[in-house]
Amino acid sequence: MTSPPLVRAFILPGMSSTPQSDQAVSPVQALLQRLHDGEAGNTAGDVASYIPELATADPALFGICVVTAGGAVYEVGDTRQEFTIQSISKPLTFALALEAVGEEVVREHVDVEPSGEAFNSITLKPGSGIPLNPMVNAGAIATASLIQPIGFEKPIDRILHEYSIFAGRDLSIDEAVFSSEHRTGHRNRAIAYLMKNSGALDDDADVEEVVETYFRQCSTLVNCRDLATMAATLASTGVNPVTHERVAREDTVRSVLSVMASCGMYDAAGDWLYNVGLPAKSGVAGGIIAVLPGQLGIAVYSPPLDEHGNSVRGVRVCEQLSEELRLHVMSPPRRPAPPIRSLHSCVESCSRKMRREPEQHLLRDYGARVRQLELQGEISFAAGELISNTVLKDVEAVDFTVLDFSAVRSVDSLVVPILSGLVDAFEATGGQFAFCGVRHHPTFIEQISVEREALGRPPVRQFRDLDAAIEWAEDGLIENYGDFTEPDEIPLSEHGSTAGMDEARIELMAQALERREYPAGARIYSEDDDVDELLLVTRGMVNVGATDSEGDVIRIATLPAGMTLGEVAMLSGGTRIGSSEAAEDVVAWALTTAAYRQLAESDPGLITLFLENTMKMISLRVAHLRRQLVR
Repeated sequence: MTSPPLVRAFILPGMSSTPQSDQAVSPVQALLQRLHDGEAGNTAGDVASYIPELATADPALFGICVVTAGGAVYEVGDTRQEFTIQSISKPLTFALALEAVGEEVVREHVDVEPSGEAFNSITLKPGSGIPLNPMVNAGAIATASLIQPIGFEKPIDRILHEYSIFAGRDLSIDEAVFSSEHRTGHRNRAIAYLMKNSGALDDDADVEEVVETYFRQCSTLVNCRDLATMAATLASTGVNPVTHERVAREDTVRSVLSVMASCGMYDAAGDWLYNVGLPAKSGVAGGIIAVLPGQLGIAVYSPPLDEHGNSVRGVRVCEQLSEELRLHVMSPPRRPAPPIRSLHSCVESCSRKMRREPEQHLLRDYGARVRQLELQGEISFAAGELISNTVLKDVEAVDFTVLDFSAVRSVDSLVVPILSGLVDAFEATGGQFAFCGVRHHPTFIEQISVEREALGRPPVRQFRDLDAAIEWAEDGLIENYGDFTEPDEIPLSEHGSTAGMDEARIELMAQALERREYPAGARIYSEDDDVDELLLVTRGMVNVGATDSEGDVIRIATLPAGMTLGEVAMLSGGTRIGSSEAAEDVVAWALTTAAYRQLAESDPGLITLFLENTMKMISLRVAHLRRQLVR
C-alpha cells in the first residue's frame, strides 16, 4: 500500500527556510511527487532472486526520502515499508571498523581501489591477497571480521547498535532473509575461505562466524526514511541531524564517502559518478542512498534491479534529482551561506537574568560594548577570515565578544589557528572573549585546546549556551562601569508590589505576610506544587525554569529582589509554569491565598494597588522576554 505524500520543510541553497503548512505544497515536494509519479510506471528490471526470500518482494513498492543536514525530513511513497539493508550496510560497517581498530589496521585487510567487477566477484588484489575495496562482498566480509563484540555479546550486536544510531531508532534483523542467505550463500563462503587462505582474514578468525555476521548485517530491517537519515548523517559530518547524536568522526566520514564515490555502485560506479556525481551505495533488496556532503542524504527504495544490481527506479530518481537540483559534487560550487547568521549587542538582545532598575539603565548605556555573533553552517578558512574581520572592526568600542556555535555544522581544522589568534588579538586590546554552543564540536575544542596549550596560551572561555554567555558579559559591564551598593535586603516599602501604598497599607500588608528564607540552591517551587501562595522577593535572585522534552530544566528567567514569584498561578487559579530555586541566598515574604482574600475584604483599595503593581511587573518581564527573542 502506497503511503500518502508527507510534507516537510526542505531547505536548499537559494530556497526559503520558512516551513510549509500542512496544506501548502513546496516546489521540492512537487518535484519529488513528479519524479515518483513519473517512475512509478517504470517496469524495467527484475527483483533479486539469488536470495530466495528477496524474490518475494513486491516490484510495485517505491519510496523516495530526503533528509537535510539541518534535520528536515521529506518523503513520498512507500517510505515506511521495511526491507533488508543488504549492501548498503557496507559503508556503515566500514565506518565502524575505521573507528574500532583504526585506518592502518583496516587498510591491512582491505584496499580502496575500484574493482570494475560485479559485487560478488571472487577477486583479490594481486600480491597482497586482500579485497579491492570494502564495498564489494569480499571487502565487506573482511571489515565485518574486524568488529569485536566490545560491550556486546556478539559482533553483530555491536554492528546493529551502530546502525540503529545512524538511523535514529532501534533496528532488528529479518530472520527469514538471514536464513535464506545463510542457506544459499555458498559464493560468499568461498570468498571468505579464499581470504582466510590469503591472509586477508586474521588467523584466529572463524570463517563461519564471520560469514554469519556478514549475512546478519545484510539482513538488518530498514525503511527508506532510515536510509535517508543514515545518508544525512554522513552528509552532516557524522552527526545524526534528527537526533543530533554524533555517530562517527569527521575523518571517518570523509574516508567512507571517498570509497562510496569511487566504489559504491560496483561496476557501474564510473557511469554513476559521471551522471549523478554523488557518493552512493546500493543494495540488492532495492535500496539506494546518495550523499551531498554538507547538505543532504537521499534514499530511494524500489526492488526491481538493473544488470549491475542497482535499483532501476532508484538510479533514475537520483539522476533526475541531481540534474534538476544541481547536486553533482563536480558542479561549480554554490555560494555558501554567510557564516554569521546574526550580530547583536546587549542593547537589543539580553540574557534571561532580570536586573534591578539601576543595572538596566547601565546596560542600556553600555550594552553596545558587547558583540554577540551567531555563527552558522560550515566554518571554513574563508569563513574564519570573515569572522575575524567582523570581530576586530572598531574593536576599541567593544569590551566583550561572544561567538555562538549552536547553528554550526562543522569547523574546518584550518580555522583553528585563525580563531585562536582572534581570541588573542581581541584580548590584547583589553577585551574578553568567549565561545558558547561548542559542545557538539568536540574535535574543534580539542584542536584549539592543544593549539593554545602548545603556545602557552590560556584556554578559551566557554559557556554552555548563548544565554549564559550574555549574562557573563552583562555582569562584566556592570562590574566595569557600575558603582552600585546593593542593600542586604530591600524593605517592603521599596518592593515593586507596594508602589503607591501609604505606610498604613504597607503595615497592613506586612501583617498578612509570612517570612521565608531559602539558602542558595534550594528548591522554592516545583512545577507540580500546590498553588496556594505567591512570594515577594526582598533579597537575592531566583531562577525560574521549565522542563524540556528531554527532561532537562531550561532557565526561563532569573528574577531579582523587588519582584514577585508565583503570582500568575495563584491569581489565575492555574498551575505553575515551571520550577524555581534560589540562585543565591533568598529572603521572601509569602502571601497565601487565604491572606489575600482577607486583605481583599478588609481593604479592597490595597488589593487594587497590589494588582496594578503586579501587572506592571509582569509587563516588565514580557518586555524583557521580547528582547531575548531578538536572537
